[in-house]
Amino acid sequence: MRIIYISDIHGNLDAVKALPEAELCLVGGDFTTLGTDDDVLAAVETIAAKYPAFLGVLGNMDAPTANSVLERTGHFLKSTPTSVQGLRFLGLGGANCSPFNTPNEWDESTAEELFSGLQKGELDIAVTHAPPFESGADRIGSGLAVGSKAVADMVKRVKPALLLCGHIHEAAGIFRLDETLVVNPGQFGAEGHYADIRWEEGGKPSVWLATAKE
Repeated sequence: MRIIYISDIHGNLDAVKALPEAELCLVGGDFTTLGTDDDVLAAVETIAAKYPAFLGVLGNMDAPTANSVLERTGHFLKSTPTSVQGLRFLGLGGANCSPFNTPNEWDESTAEELFSGLQKGELDIAVTHAPPFESGADRIGSGLAVGSKAVADMVKRVKPALLLCGHIHEAAGIFRLDETLVVNPGQFGAEGHYADIRWEEGGKPSVWLATAKE
């Protein structure tokens, strides 16, 4: 299966049409920058026109109420394991608390509670807007790690093959945290930054970072 992963769109959807074809698209949040539910709906409809099969979570810059948009359009990636085309997925939108008090933030105990029932080997892919703490995908320009400790603890305990995140635009890259590949494609932007994931049945994922408009 081929999966395209994008994150941190912030209303810039021009490059969506230039993305490659895939069986599934995953979106890691920040459809908007402080946008309304209607703004999120407009972004969802644009992505769905390209990828009828897409699932996503909100970012910290999206209104929490916009979860209802993802739910009613059938594109919401739940925070409980969900099977899609033979792979097991889980999503967590928003991000751990920051000094900026953005609209969709949570404290670490909330994420810990959501993840508490997960068992080792129960997930193939987790999509969390917030990157795991000290994964490399969470380092801001100063070098400080600002990711979620709850997400990092889940990765180390449950060991999904892939953790797809975003949030920290400058930390784009492919990293490893214990046995898990951690992928932050960076801000989608005008060039359409994305992760290209190939998953062969019974095998392990291969991941590349690319731009839609090269």
